[in-house]
Amino acid sequence: MTVKITGGIPLFGEVTPVPNKNAVLSAIPAAILSSKPITFTNLPDTTDVNKLLQILKLLGVEVTKEGTNTLIDAAKIKSFRVDKELGELIRSSIMLVGPLLARFGRAEVPIPGGCVLGQRSIHAHIDVFTKAGCTVEFVDDYVVFTAPKKIEKVYDIWQFEASVTATENFAMYAAGVGAKFTLIDAACEPHVTQLLELLSQMGAEISGIGSNKVIIVGNKALGDASFTALPDQIDIAGIIVAAGVTKGKIKILGGNIPWIIGGLVQTFKKFNIKFSTDNEDLIVDAMDGLHVDPKNSGFPLASDGLPKFIPRPWPGFPADALPLIVPLACKTPGQMLVQNWIYESGLDFIREINAIGGQVFMCDPQRVIVSGPVNFTGGKVNPPGVIQAHVAVFLAALCDPVETIIEGAETLSRRYVDYFEVYKKLGAKITL
Repeated sequence: MTVKITGGIPLFGEVTPVPNKNAVLSAIPAAILSSKPITFTNLPDTTDVNKLLQILKLLGVEVTKEGTNTLIDAAKIKSFRVDKELGELIRSSIMLVGPLLARFGRAEVPIPGGCVLGQRSIHAHIDVFTKAGCTVEFVDDYVVFTAPKKIEKVYDIWQFEASVTATENFAMYAAGVGAKFTLIDAACEPHVTQLLELLSQMGAEISGIGSNKVIIVGNKALGDASFTALPDQIDIAGIIVAAGVTKGKIKILGGNIPWIIGGLVQTFKKFNIKFSTDNEDLIVDAMDGLHVDPKNSGFPLASDGLPKFIPRPWPGFPADALPLIVPLACKTPGQMLVQNWIYESGLDFIREINAIGGQVFMCDPQRVIVSGPVNFTGGKVNPPGVIQAHVAVFLAALCDPVETIIEGAETLSRRYVDYFEVYKKLGAKITL
């Protein structure tokens, strides 16, 4: 897909953020744990969701749509081997390991795909499952997990890292096994919290939800439940930046969820973006322009006058939203060091930002220095196949009254439905 953006138009209006992608892609596999249907409301019609549902169907799971609800019934699931072609296309296929292991004692999953962000091995999953006595083998492009023949009554497990997907994957396994698991250094992002609450609703006994120490007492006879994903904080961050770089004002419907967006609001206030609330809605006002006080903003300094922006595990600024800081810093006076210490190639899109007029110096693959404000010059670019890299380039294209052509924009369909239509309604000039 090729899209043409003519920028320089302040964005105004109302927008509803998409459901949390990562919450949805972890909650869907959880349905495998029960022989009773799980009801999902307002599942987004994204390519990743559709591929994951197709994988479940091939395993023997029934998927039925009734209006805005999707019923997933795994009562007749017949296989623990994930389709190779589909499984390789989406990284979320690895999330089937935990529930398949709990259901069958074995899970065979092809090496997963998804965004190309460095190596992104599955070592965190292997680490936590082997600590619970599972064995892992690599056979013909598949990774094969086998549960121990004898399940101990109690497991105390320290994760090697606070991996979101490993925490979610292991939580699903633990929820469906008759044992007590204590997981320390668990991830505690909003999507992890939402999955744990679903597993609790299904019948697992879980304490410590929202913290980095989670205790799960599993249940082999999990029941029915319902799930509706909360708004995606990464999408909310993108909307905030869109208002910021265009000097606009946007109301984010349903976006006033303090325990999810509190840290984002605190961070973007440092750029002189103003926030107010209207009941459940969040209002973003950037009409006064962007500014960062290099001495008193609260950002750590890499050197005198050089604020340093780094992601952190939750409740810190999420790594998935880090690319969005680059176009924001491009339109902010001064310099800012942006560091992505999590993904080796997470800043690869910088070449596209510079190709359309950005002034970003790449210190090394994980650190860049952004100089601003710049006037983007437009041009034709093809960002790497990473969702938020495309979002970052798109946000840069909104800034100034020039034309930018972005190729490969179908990458956005993995997370967003009608992404460009949303921004057209806010006033952006976009041609597909």
